[in-house]
Amino acid sequence: MRRFALPIVAAIVVAALSTLLLGIGARSPYTHANLAPQFDARYTRTSQALVGPPEPYHGGRPAPLPAAIAANQEARGRVLLVVKGCAACHGIDGRGSAVGPAIAGFGLDDLREKAWKGPGGMPTYSALNLSDEDLAAIAAYLRR
Repeated sequence: MRRFALPIVAAIVVAALSTLLLGIGARSPYTHANLAPQFDARYTRTSQALVGPPEPYHGGRPAPLPAAIAANQEARGRVLLVVKGCAACHGIDGRGSAVGPAIAGFGLDDLREKAWKGPGGMPTYSALNLSDEDLAAIAAYLRR
């Protein structure tokens, strides 16, 4: 029985920790990228950011941007920063994160060079996936 004591204790500790972590996750409503329809004043663990209203998925191509966003270069850039995947590494405001460096303040030429050549661990984008027009909108948002 003594030879099983350590494995039994280890199994109990692992089970207790697993239960604790699952309980924390189940009781934390915004653990999946802090997605919420509006700001929640009660939630203070991490910053909250609203990108825009949810859009239905229409298959392989994203739905066209609403006219109010498409007409505003800065608003369009904010949406594109998320839609094109930039915010996943560089942060919702372009100020960097643990994954990617800050790109806030970058101009069109800087963004084009970095996006199309892909420095370091960054993936490269083609002009078909991230056009000059898209990059100009993102630059307008990052200059604010």
